[in-house]
Amino acid sequence: MASHRNIEAFRKFSKLNLENILHMQAELQHLEAVIEQVRTIPDLSSFDRIWIDDPESMSEDDIRRIFERSRTLLDQYYQALLGTARIKSLHQPRKDNLELRRQWYDEESGGDQFLYGVEAGIFRDRSMEADMLTLEENVGGKDALANFLSEKVMPLYHRFVGYKLHRSMAETAFERTWEYRPETLVIIGNAICMLLSAVIPTSSILVLFSVKSMAARLIAISMMSLVFSFLMNIIAQRRADVFMSTTAFAAVLVVFVGSTNAVGN
Repeated sequence: MASHRNIEAFRKFSKLNLENILHMQAELQHLEAVIEQVRTIPDLSSFDRIWIDDPESMSEDDIRRIFERSRTLLDQYYQALLGTARIKSLHQPRKDNLELRRQWYDEESGGDQFLYGVEAGIFRDRSMEADMLTLEENVGGKDALANFLSEKVMPLYHRFVGYKLHRSMAETAFERTWEYRPETLVIIGNAICMLLSAVIPTSSILVLFSVKSMAARLIAISMMSLVFSFLMNIIAQRRADVFMSTTAFAAVLVVFVGSTNAVGN
């Protein structure tokens, strides 16, 4: 896992984590009820802390401990909530990476089944896949185009061409496995974006310039905007970006049509 990116995978323990948060929430609920009860006692309404069933019998030290416990537990509760939110934002490992890890674990020249019992189940039990996370983001991080190339284009490339041009990994356990570096996909994605950003506007203008009918021009604008929107859905990070950029693209084309029509007249 240290030698190859995206191979690492760890359990989230989602069920156990949520149960722990619920336990803290229940204890805080009880503490809050005790504190509210203590507030009704004039001589004791300044402090707070522990699991007390009879507020009338509490001393100031008991109530101070209640407040100290509530502060400690609130801090743990908030950390657990924020940590859970952060964990949920991490990605699940790819299935092919999990299969690669299982393959290494089974190979005599690899892991040679070095884990036993319950711990081995983390590697072997496929029902745990939904509860796994990887510390690495998707290939290219938030680069949607690089991720698209990795998930859709790269398997096709490898099936027809890549396996002939690239060498498999050196380890015996991975002799029929090829590794493609994420940085290469990011570079290819950047090159494609640069090419499209130059070609799409100019080709659209050439099409509109060659079409004389206003109705045909409007139909061409609609079709080119549709193509542009499709490409932006692959490249852009947010739906708002797709909407705004497509609207701006269509507006530029409409302005071009209006200006050329005025010049022709």
